[in-house]
Amino acid sequence: MSSLIRLPEGSVCWPVAALSSAAQDVRHAQTRITRSGDSAPFLSGTTRWERRYADMLAWVEWNWVEMDEGTVVQADPLNVRSNVLLLDECGRPLLSSRRRATLATLVYLLPWQGAVLDELRQSAPQRRVPVGAAAPMRLAA
Repeated sequence: MSSLIRLPEGSVCWPVAALSSAAQDVRHAQTRITRSGDSAPFLSGTTRWERRYADMLAWVEWNWVEMDEGTVVQADPLNVRSNVLLLDECGRPLLSSRRRATLATLVYLLPWQGAVLDELRQSAPQRRVPVGAAAPMRLAA
């Protein structure tokens, strides 16, 4: 059995020890906005961040949702997609669960909400929440 790891085309190996310093160099690349219909007051989408690493381009992306006007959150903090294979201090790939948690930490370190909100402002500067859309539902006793 071979000990070599076969990486998908375009994958980047990234030492997990370099995560905090690498986070300073990760830059916003793209934010896509998904409109779920004319009647939906809030939006969702995907944002992608990139960093040059050696001669490769490392990227991470995740889905976000608008909770209120001016407030965006990750749709699923443990569902960060990436072409990065994170390596432990011995140069071995991280287990899937630790990789997910580490990528979630990277997202936490990034100023991504500002970039997404800037895209939302540029795409629909006159967008308003319909009257009554944000009102809480009351249940009958």
